[in-house]
Amino acid sequence: MIMELKELIDRYQEAMNTIYRGVNGILKERIHSDITTDQFSTLHYIRNHENATSTEIAHAFGIGKSAVTAQINRLFDKGLIERERDDKDRRNVYLYVTAKGIELVNFTEKELYAEIGKQLAHFNDEEIQTFICSLEKLAEVMKENR
Repeated sequence: MIMELKELIDRYQEAMNTIYRGVNGILKERIHSDITTDQFSTLHYIRNHENATSTEIAHAFGIGKSAVTAQINRLFDKGLIERERDDKDRRNVYLYVTAKGIELVNFTEKELYAEIGKQLAHFNDEEIQTFICSLEKLAEVMKENR
């Protein structure tokens, strides 16, 4: 059983890494975006969560605050987000997507979804639903055990 579990986890990690690299490739080669997958995910999160903070982002993605800070700085330097300090507690910095950032997210989503849609065309609806449901179930179990 232990060898089977190791093999399953190795297969999972290899598949997820391949998908991650594929999405990065789509962003870089087909969309010609000046943004990485991680930066896009962070920008997308900020757009969808009003008054987002670096701490929330680090928690949501399970990464260190220093990694988030580096991403935030890059997104800020590209003019994709703005920072705003809380008037009542200057330690809190809220993040907002700029008009340029919203335009980039909308364009990237459209193009990325079209490209991923081409990949998903190799599967029938039942296979897609089964995969997504299984992935969501694994995510829920992991969330409960945190």
